[in-house]
Amino acid sequence: MNELKKTQELPLKGVRVLELSHIVAGPSAGLILGDLGADVVKIEHPDVGDTARSNSSNGATFLTYNRNKRYLALDLRSGKGKEVFERLVKRSDVVLDNFAPNALNRLGLGYEWASKINPRIIYCSIKGFLPGPYSDRPLLDELAQMAGGLAYLTGLKDQPMRAGASITDIGAASYGVMGILAALYRRQITGHGDYIESGLYETIVFWISQYVTRAQLTGTNPPARGSRSSGMGQAMGWGVYQLFPTLDGRKIFIAVTANRHWKALCEVLGLLDWRDAAEFGSNKKRASEKVRIAERITEVVQLRGFDELSDCLYKSGVPFAPVNTPLDLLEEKHLKEGERWMPVRIPGRDLKVSKIPFAMLTTEDFSVRQNPAPIGEHTDSILDELGYSDREIEALKASNVVLKGSEILDVDKTGG
Repeated sequence: MNELKKTQELPLKGVRVLELSHIVAGPSAGLILGDLGADVVKIEHPDVGDTARSNSSNGATFLTYNRNKRYLALDLRSGKGKEVFERLVKRSDVVLDNFAPNALNRLGLGYEWASKINPRIIYCSIKGFLPGPYSDRPLLDELAQMAGGLAYLTGLKDQPMRAGASITDIGAASYGVMGILAALYRRQITGHGDYIESGLYETIVFWISQYVTRAQLTGTNPPARGSRSSGMGQAMGWGVYQLFPTLDGRKIFIAVTANRHWKALCEVLGLLDWRDAAEFGSNKKRASEKVRIAERITEVVQLRGFDELSDCLYKSGVPFAPVNTPLDLLEEKHLKEGERWMPVRIPGRDLKVSKIPFAMLTTEDFSVRQNPAPIGEHTDSILDELGYSDREIEALKASNVVLKGSEILDVDKTGG
């Protein structure tokens, strides 16, 4: 099948997207569309730009989620700025935002306005809440994890904990992209656009829905993870589903979710007396002996080196995983040899950023076509495409309707 690879152009080539967003949720959606080939124009306010340009993480958030975009600094509050935006909407396919609820409507630039000048336009708003009593209420990633039940499940008893990554923002953004793709597909039939909303709160509720179902069946809340290494082993009834210490001080997570995994694990660890024992012949039986099984596996695993044991588990088809740190991932074999990193270039250095997490057999590989750039870097070329003359562009600059900046980031370069 390799001969089919890279024979097609990127699937969204020709789709034009206007991204009005900041920090993670909106920019990550724009990144996905841009990686897939869309022409994404990131519109920022001339004075401040994307908030992530000046946050306290050395600009890591901005550099991560803003490749494959062109940059236009535009004051949407000014009459002239709205005229520029109207020209952009007339020729575009998608407007993407994660501003405060109703922000575009308050500017007079919402979907109802846009659909009158371009019936094919698709709006996608990534919001805190979908339509309902709280639809006008702002929300953030961590707040959504708290309100949606994930922090309760993840944390200790009486100490809810958020996940370490911005999973809510990226998750809601991904569902927003799904909605955009569905709307683009349907537009081929109807000729009309749509207005899509994706909610942070509802994303988390969707993710924990199996626990909501379980709570209804049992009449009680599932326990918080607490000090257990994982809540899923107990929740799903797996007899082996936890971390074990190895001889060289590392830890390895071993998961047995099928009888074939159990037999293979027993062979790898030399537990041949347990391999075909009737008392361990099903997941349910193994779960009832979880403590006993874990004690014996621990005794054996801590006599084996991590690399040697990992190799044996891999060859035997037993699910396992190391506990990797971010720095570990940069050198991890699968990501390196599978070419899952892309280079983002900023003044003075190159950075590795993760590709979007899927591959397409017949499509050219995803790549960085445009590095993160200063505010308004492509202002002149975009306005030229819209039909503005050089004199008109200079007039817009003179009145601060548009801006071409020079700094990618406004951060403490020493590590603030």
